[in-house]
Formats: sequence, C-alpha cells, structure tokens
Amino acid sequence: METIESACCEMNSHGRLLTANKKFCRMFGFDPGEIEWHYIRDLFRYEKNWVSFIKNEALQTAHFIVRLKNRKGRSFVASISRESEEDENGHTIFKNTISKLSEINENEFAADDVQKLEDEKEDAEVFEVQKLAL
Repeated sequence: METIESACCEMNSHGRLLTANKKFCRMFGFDPGEIEWHYIRDLFRYEKNWVSFIKNEALQTAHFIVRLKNRKGRSFVASISRESEEDENGHTIFKNTISKLSEINENEFAADDVQKLEDEKEDAEVFEVQKLAL
C-alpha cells in the first residue's frame, strides 16, 4: 500500500479508515496513530460526491473524480481509484488510491471525467448564488 506517488488508505464497508500511508496523512492532516478514529465520509466536500462514492460500493473496482477536504477545511479536486477484496475473515476491505488532480497529467482522464468536474464546479457556483439569494 505504501507508494511514493499516491496517497493510499484502506477502509471497511462502513467507511471507517483502517490504514493509511504517510502521504495520505500529510494530505489530510492526520497523525498516523489517529487514522482508525476517522471515516472517509469526513473527507468529502460535497454530499453528492459521497453519495456517488457509497452507491458504487458493490463494484469490484471504481474510479471517481471528487472534491475532497483536509482537516483545515481546504478543498481540492482529487481522483480516487478503489478496489475491493475480502480479508481472511471474509470482510470486504476497500483499498483507495487518492491523487490531487493537479498532480496528475490531465491527458490521462477521459473527456467525460473532465465534463463531470466542470459540472460539479458549475453546480457549486449555482448553489452559492442560491445561498446568497436567501
């Protein structure tokens, strides 16, 4: 799980973080010893990104482009690649690899991923305008 390029974490089927590498801890502001006290849901900036992520838990592998946030509340666009496997007790473990979008060559993404990112940005701007109107 320990890689130089990407932040990695493992979670159980309830979304509780089990393990994480040093890059993940730095990216989100965690100390390695406190990982097991947190849930991956807390890292998502927008509810709809979390809903999309959790709805696809039955898939063996999945890829997402979402807006995440660190402990200080600073958000960033990231790519999450997820694989699932069973541990020795038959429990499903999800292995997630997370990379900030700015760290990835944009040519690696399909056009629909870029469109999803633009749609999310537009949705966020519309939400802000609606919020200001209230």
